[in-house]
Amino acid sequence: MQTRAKATSSTERRGPFFTVEPESHVEFMNSSGAAIACSSQGNPSPQITWIKKDGTPVSDVAGLRHVRPDGTLVFQPFRAEEYRQDVHSAIYRCVARNVVGSIASKDVNVRAGKCSNGFYKK
Repeated sequence: MQTRAKATSSTERRGPFFTVEPESHVEFMNSSGAAIACSSQGNPSPQITWIKKDGTPVSDVAGLRHVRPDGTLVFQPFRAEEYRQDVHSAIYRCVARNVVGSIASKDVNVRAGKCSNGFYKK
């Protein structure tokens, strides 16, 4: 009696899984900015999106925040007077989705500190 191991096919569909999951806390200075990586694999290849705590999709905010095609959430350096609480002190989640299913990262608490007149403030 022969038994055969089931071979996985390259065409077999698979739900997304994280290959890089973001940290739960990200702090940065306004002078440096930050990039938060998130990537996943699956079959077909998952699409990465970012959502806010309330579930709404993250949109680009000119000069402050954008999502790169590779799924990285980028916070650009900004002047202290450009600080926005809804952008720089917020909770985000990375979501990977394909036709098989979707997964979401843990909450990512983002906090930007401001340098104003040489003093650091959170």
